[in-house]
Amino acid sequence: MSRPAQYHLLWLPDGSSETVSCLASVIRCRATTPTVIVDVSAVERLTIDALAVLVRKAMRLRSAGGEPLLAGPGPALRKVIERTGTGPLLPAFYDSAAALCALGDDARAWARVESSEGQSALFCEPAQEPY
Repeated sequence: MSRPAQYHLLWLPDGSSETVSCLASVIRCRATTPTVIVDVSAVERLTIDALAVLVRKAMRLRSAGGEPLLAGPGPALRKVIERTGTGPLLPAFYDSAAALCALGDDARAWARVESSEGQSALFCEPAQEPY
């Protein structure tokens, strides 16, 4: 029997550049799996700097074989993603259950895991990205 695929579920309380940078740091320092669902339902606005951080993190996660999924973006956030053409890197879903259903399309059983308190086994090399 194969091991279930794993993902992290993280919550983003606002769209400020500082908050998004903190989220990116948590992923870099504590992620044990490269698939991350980010609940953005509380984000009303996202700065362009914050979007750039998310895009860089998306590229990093993809290079490790995973991806970030945005759960619960409001109309303003969806519009920013659409206008900037970043939708392919930051797929958005109605909520975290819908994002999880999208992961399940590959017929694997997905399991949520908590982020590690120690050093990430996923991104253990010295970080070259600023976030």
